[in-house]
Amino acid sequence: MPLTEVLRDIEKIESHETPNGDVMGKVNDIRGTRQDVILDIDAELRYWRGCYRESAFHRTPVEFDDYIPTLKFGYDSYLLNHHRNLDELMASLERRYQRVVPQWQQLDWSVGEAVVRETWKRMRQGQSWRPMQAVMPSVRTRERLHAAM
Repeated sequence: MPLTEVLRDIEKIESHETPNGDVMGKVNDIRGTRQDVILDIDAELRYWRGCYRESAFHRTPVEFDDYIPTLKFGYDSYLLNHHRNLDELMASLERRYQRVVPQWQQLDWSVGEAVVRETWKRMRQGQSWRPMQAVMPSVRTRERLHAAM
C-alpha cells in the first residue's frame, strides 16, 4: 500500500471514548513530532534493563522481564494520548491495562501506574526519541546487505 494511502487512513482515525470509558487518542496527533525521529522500543528496554533496580517503581523481588509488558503499555499509552493530561487519563488507563495486558503479566496497579508515569516522563523529556538514521540502515547499507545475499 502506498504511503499516501496509509497516511490518508491514519487521518481518518478519530479520537473517541470507547463504550467502557477508555479514551483512545488520535493516531495522527503524533505526526506533530519531528519526522526524523522514532521511538526505538528495543533501546528503551535496554535502558530500563540497566537501571530498573534504581527506578522509583522497582519493587523487590520483581525482575526486569516482569516489567516489560507494563513498560510497553506505558509507551503505547503515550503514543496514543500524548496530547492529553496523564493525571486525567489514569483511571481510564488502569481499566485499559486490566483489559489488554494478560492478567498473569499485570503488576499491581500502584506499580503499573508508576511505570507508566516514568515512561511518559522519558517521552516528554525527549529521552526516548532516536534519530531515524541511527536506527534504520541507510539505503547504501541495505543495498550492500541485498548484494551479499
